[in-house]
Amino acid sequence: MTGQISRRGLIQACGKTALAAAAAEVVPSVALAHLLETPTRARLVDADGAPIKASDLKPHDTLLFNYPFTATPVMLVALEDAPAADGVMTTDAEKHSVAWPGGTGPDNNLVAYAAICAHSLSFTGHETSFVNYSAGKNSYGFEKSISCCAHGSVYDPSQGAKVVNGPAQYNLASIVLEHNPNDDSLTAVDAIGTEIYAKFYKSFRKKLRNEYGRKTYRSQVEGDILALSAAAYSKDVLHC
Repeated sequence: MTGQISRRGLIQACGKTALAAAAAEVVPSVALAHLLETPTRARLVDADGAPIKASDLKPHDTLLFNYPFTATPVMLVALEDAPAADGVMTTDAEKHSVAWPGGTGPDNNLVAYAAICAHSLSFTGHETSFVNYSAGKNSYGFEKSISCCAHGSVYDPSQGAKVVNGPAQYNLASIVLEHNPNDDSLTAVDAIGTEIYAKFYKSFRKKLRNEYGRKTYRSQVEGDILALSAAAYSKDVLHC
């Protein structure tokens, strides 16, 4: 998709996928339960409160921010080229599938995913960053990829963060970004693959409560949200 990505567009993509599968006599596992029921809008801003400009992001730049909830980290990656989204499907832990919306921004090369590994839920936190993007070849032999240094799962950000290595069985959750061509700003507007968040909260409830607050760690974010480089977001960025 180009320009703004709408929730209606995602629903239409699901419908087209279901019709195509029916024509081929295949029963798809397409559902909308893994989209947020009440998505919020969160504009990405820098440490000074100024909107992040999409055109300022160079190939392989990454930004970290939290969405759709206060305690759930997201990784934005500027790819070298616009990904070919046609036909790319994302799959989550509940085997829901949906057509991946692809990139956004002036060059359609900006993508974003939950920085929470689909295998053991290792994640990018403010203390330690287990999930990171690398332009160069990682220790598993992949380049231009997102890796989890906990157990070696590797994901391709140009293909809906599908698994290309390791024990993970399904894609990273996707974050839908909207680009405003009038001011070049970026806004997170939805998430795909949200079942992972219930598992994430169950595994790290105590830690997240202590860091973000008992009553706020599961709150949805909206308005302006701080986006930082990996080095600024985490004290210890692991590379593997």
